[in-house]
Amino acid sequence: MADQEFGQLDVRYLNHAALALPGGGELYYEDSGEGPAVTLLNNFYIVSPIWRNFTGELAKDFRLVHFDLRNQGASNPGSEPVSFLDHVEDLRRLLDHLEIEKTYLVGTSISTLIAREFTLRYPERVAGLTLVGPAFSPNGSLRRKLVSRSWLASLEAGGTKRLFDHLYPLVFPDQMIHQGGTAAYLALKDNFLSLLSVSSIRENLLASLDVDDDPEALSTITTPTLIINGDGDFAWSESVTQDALDRIPNSRAVTLPRAGHVPFFDDPDGFQKAVGDFVRELEAKNSTVPAAANAG
Repeated sequence: MADQEFGQLDVRYLNHAALALPGGGELYYEDSGEGPAVTLLNNFYIVSPIWRNFTGELAKDFRLVHFDLRNQGASNPGSEPVSFLDHVEDLRRLLDHLEIEKTYLVGTSISTLIAREFTLRYPERVAGLTLVGPAFSPNGSLRRKLVSRSWLASLEAGGTKRLFDHLYPLVFPDQMIHQGGTAAYLALKDNFLSLLSVSSIRENLLASLDVDDDPEALSTITTPTLIINGDGDFAWSESVTQDALDRIPNSRAVTLPRAGHVPFFDDPDGFQKAVGDFVRELEAKNSTVPAAANAG
């Protein structure tokens, strides 16, 4: 994405659809388009409308669903503290509400852990799993939790301003930071500060510390899985990606050059092509199964 476009990100809340949650909360969601359902999960630092900036091509062929997490953006958490598994169950509630029996699931950063947990709990609901810049590790939870604690420390020390300055050089790749310069930095920081609150980030990060990455569970994933990483991702190296591929059956990986931890920001076309090709391939494969069975 060109640096001048960062100040023009569409973050408008255009819809007013909300799903009532247990405990008095509400889940803001957007549901548009036709075709196989593709559900996109926010990480802790983006809100639902941002997906419109990176899914224009996908929207031509697929039904796209995305939503604010329970205590994020236009969603309301209700009266009770939010646990990490609340996010998993909220996804199930939303799919039930929209009468989506099966979806292609796309997670980014920490929401790859939400996507993974949902797929393990409800494999019959997931046609294909895409993990974009995973935050969890195929080798254990320790590094992710150390990183999350460092982010919490920045948040407590200086609010969302300090946290953004901590995240920015980690999340975005060398090329974008140098090409975008001050303009890209200020535009992204302005969006970050205006859309996110200290309390919601704190609660989500604390909840994520209670979840175990459980590398052994990866071998029980039966859903076709695609991993998309940028080659400048701070979290996963090429060898860590290979560790994940070795653990997850029926998995593959795509690496986007000159992209970072949220590669759809840096290369929206490459991101959409990878997701679109994956979904189309699985749809084509699934459509041939009944014919083959009948022929037999």
